[in-house]
Amino acid sequence: MEHRKYAVRPFAKLPGLNYAHAQPFRNWPDNIITSAIGGWLKENPPGLELATLALDELQRRGKDLNAGMRFAEAGLEPIPWLAEAGAKVREVFTSEVLSTQKQGALRGSVYVMLRGGYTAENGWYGCYVGSTKKSPARRCTEHRKCIRAGRGLPTHGIEPLWSLFDFINPVPVKRDVLMEWETRLHEALAPVVPKVTGDVAF
Repeated sequence: MEHRKYAVRPFAKLPGLNYAHAQPFRNWPDNIITSAIGGWLKENPPGLELATLALDELQRRGKDLNAGMRFAEAGLEPIPWLAEAGAKVREVFTSEVLSTQKQGALRGSVYVMLRGGYTAENGWYGCYVGSTKKSPARRCTEHRKCIRAGRGLPTHGIEPLWSLFDFINPVPVKRDVLMEWETRLHEALAPVVPKVTGDVAF
């Protein structure tokens, strides 16, 4: 797979999709999923998270042949670790943790951004974990625009991975506590994702 630099554009979630669910496309018909995958992969940057989650749903049903061909036609690979990473994050950030450990002003956010530029041995993709007092969508766009950007993100940043963080937010905005939540997310992903970058608290 060739390395590409994608256009810089605003990011947004797909309206109405429950990113926290292990199978967000469970109620979508096969033909709609397959058609949508083709559309997401033609975007610039491509909607790799949505396309990968949708492909996973079709694979569960044993009906992924045409969808898999859409990736090949686009010269792209699905995110190989996305489903496992999502399961790990949901395991670590249980409803009990979220309900009992959020105190103070909840105006902060943690986020995960998909990063390309890696080799096949690393599964082509890695991710960057960050925290912000802004919206995750805005902060990810800033990374692409080289505004206090994480290393490699202006060139290799692709999109926010909403399924790995959306249900965690909001989190406490106090700086040291916000960094603690960022570190928790980083540590949850590190055993699953080959390349995880970003700051952690020591």
